[in-house]
Amino acid sequence: MVTAREGELPARHAAVAAAFLACAIMLGGGGSPNPATELLLQLVFAIAALAWLWLPLPAPGTWPRSRSAWLVCALVLAVPLAQLVPLPPALWTGLGGQQDRAAALALIGRADGWQPLSQAPSRTLAALLAMIPALFAFVAAAALDARGRQWVMGAIAAMALLTVLLGALQLSLGPGAPYLYAENHRGVVTGFQANRNAAADVLLIGMAAAAAFLVPSLGAKGFPAVSGRVIVSDRRAAGVVLTGWVAVLLVGTVLTASRTGIALVPLALLGVCAIVRPALRDLGRLRLLPIAAAAAAMLLIGLGMAVGNTALGEVADRFAFSGDFRRELWRDGWYATERAWPWGIGLGGAQYALIAAERLEILDPALPNRVHNDYLELALEAGLAGLAALAAVAALLVRLAWRAWGERPQDRHLIACGATALLVVALHSLVDYPLRSMALSCLVGAGAGMLVPAGRRIAPPGAAAGGSRATMGEGT
Repeated sequence: MVTAREGELPARHAAVAAAFLACAIMLGGGGSPNPATELLLQLVFAIAALAWLWLPLPAPGTWPRSRSAWLVCALVLAVPLAQLVPLPPALWTGLGGQQDRAAALALIGRADGWQPLSQAPSRTLAALLAMIPALFAFVAAAALDARGRQWVMGAIAAMALLTVLLGALQLSLGPGAPYLYAENHRGVVTGFQANRNAAADVLLIGMAAAAAFLVPSLGAKGFPAVSGRVIVSDRRAAGVVLTGWVAVLLVGTVLTASRTGIALVPLALLGVCAIVRPALRDLGRLRLLPIAAAAAAMLLIGLGMAVGNTALGEVADRFAFSGDFRRELWRDGWYATERAWPWGIGLGGAQYALIAAERLEILDPALPNRVHNDYLELALEAGLAGLAALAAVAALLVRLAWRAWGERPQDRHLIACGATALLVVALHSLVDYPLRSMALSCLVGAGAGMLVPAGRRIAPPGAAAGGSRATMGEGT
């Protein structure tokens, strides 16, 4: 038994979760072409998980008590685990979508061997290992109380701000700018991400996280509409800090030149409004000040494009949609999905399937790495089971959010923050692959954890009588 003062347990665990998410944003943005940083992040995850278990070991609040939260984890892991189980030849050859595979293996005399459902087992195993840090972020966020979750949101918002600062440095230094990855979008704000779209999503989620972090400081004294700790003692100063924070992240999002990211700015701003609304309800029209500031920032950006600012002009040029290859990838991805339906080819195997399905009339010198639609890619890789698991996870998260919204109205700013993060990624997944980034998958995990009803701080039996042993529970 580890001794602790009341309130110490959640603080320690919140520090572990916040530090892990900061490292995830910094190291997990390279994607599959940059395995070294992803491996480093998985080592960081192992250290964070051990720290979570060790500080302190017997804490009732170390894990979420919601069964639905654990069912979400089971559903996410079930598909890749099932795809890795070897099956006898009489079984796997009789499954739909295996004809091409059986014919190819027959050419080398291996059609009568045991095979898993995945046609790329090593990549499926890699995909499984990449999911575990995101599930840790989910479990950690779900286990924390409201104050711990507030500090997790603060870490995300701070890393989003650092992303903009690093991106500004990259833009100012030009070709000689420091980049974390060999394969990196150049000439735009990417920061710790290799891809402009991933960088935009980090900044959009950072807007909501900044609001959730500062919203307890925005409420009037004596009116605790939201739970959490006051970070900035002066209410007006907190409003100025939040407005500036959101404006900087908004400008950074535009400078990523991500078209979908820019299109999702209004969604992020609506999320910020939903988050701060409980704290500003007594201000009348002044509660619209953050939106007015954001509108002013967007107006300035538009003027900059109009007068010929080079960086903003390049952003505007991308909206011409010239040379966009996504539609061709979707056609090839759909054809490959039909060939592999209903079992899929295995998580991580989309690139092989796209190469085999690529039409000669649109052959591109660059290898097709992704389908650029996460839902279509999930159907290709995981088949009907993957789509069913996704639908079940979404239903469970909606149920958890509904329960938390009704049970703990003082935590609605955290629920709105988590919902904003999930919606940003869900909509961007229609035209890209944000969940294939470990950085974004961990952010999605943390956002989903915000939907789980937050626990209350519970003093252990005997604590009021001066007992030296204390643990913190997270009841739901």
